[in-house]
Amino acid sequence: MSAQLANLVGKKILAESARNHFGQEDPYFEEVPASRLNRAFGKKTQKRRKAVPPGLSQNDSKVLTQVKRRAYRLDLCLFSLCGIRFGWGSVIGLFPFIGDGADAALALMVVHTCDKIDGGLPSRLRMMMLMNIVIDFFIGLVPFIGDVADAVYKCNTRNAVLLEKHLREKGAKALSKQERRQNTADMSLPDEFDRYDDDTSAKPQAARHPKKSRSKGRWFGGRAQPEDDLESGVIDNSRPSRRP
Repeated sequence: MSAQLANLVGKKILAESARNHFGQEDPYFEEVPASRLNRAFGKKTQKRRKAVPPGLSQNDSKVLTQVKRRAYRLDLCLFSLCGIRFGWGSVIGLFPFIGDGADAALALMVVHTCDKIDGGLPSRLRMMMLMNIVIDFFIGLVPFIGDVADAVYKCNTRNAVLLEKHLREKGAKALSKQERRQNTADMSLPDEFDRYDDDTSAKPQAARHPKKSRSKGRWFGGRAQPEDDLESGVIDNSRPSRRP
C-alpha cells in the first residue's frame, strides 16, 4: 500500500521518481566511468562523492560541505523503503504537528547555515529555499500520505542543490576574473594565438645601431692604415700621400 501511495505522489503529482533523483540533481554523489576492475564485473559506471566546485573560498567550501552533510542526515541517512530514502527529518515528521514543526525548524537551521557563505545568500535564492520549507511543512501536515510525500520531496536536499549551483556559478566567475588578471592565453586555440601574435608584433623594437666594419675603406677586407699623428710630428713617408 505504501509503495502505491509513493508512486502516486511521486509520479502523478510531482512527476518525479527515484531514477531521476526525484526531479533534481544528486548533490552528494556523481557517476563516473567505472574502473577496469569494475568493468570486468559488468559495471559501466560507478558512484563517487562530489568534489567541491573550483574557485571557492575556504569559507564557502566549508559551508557547502556542512550543508550537504546536514541535508544528507535529515533526508537520506537512515534506510531505504520501496526505492525511497528516509532520514531523520522523515522520522521526526511522523509525530503530528509537533514533529512537522521540529522538521521545519531543522530545515530553517540548514538555511541559516547556507547564509554563512561570503556575502550571504541572494534574496531570491533565500526565498526559493524558504518556499521549499513551506511546501514541505504543509505536505507533512497530511497524515501518513503527507509523511511519504515529505520523504519524496526532500526540501533540505533541494536547498543543498540550490546552494551548490549558486556557489558553482560564483566560483566560475572568480576563476574568470583571476584568468583575466593573469592574462593567460591558450595557444592551442587559433584565435588566442593570433591575438597573442598581434600583441607581440605591435610592441616597439629596440633601436639597432649599425656596427662599424673593420674593413672600412679597403677592398677585400684589407686593413686600413692608421692616420698620421700631426701633433707628435710622426709621419709615415712610406705610404702614398693623400691629396685633398
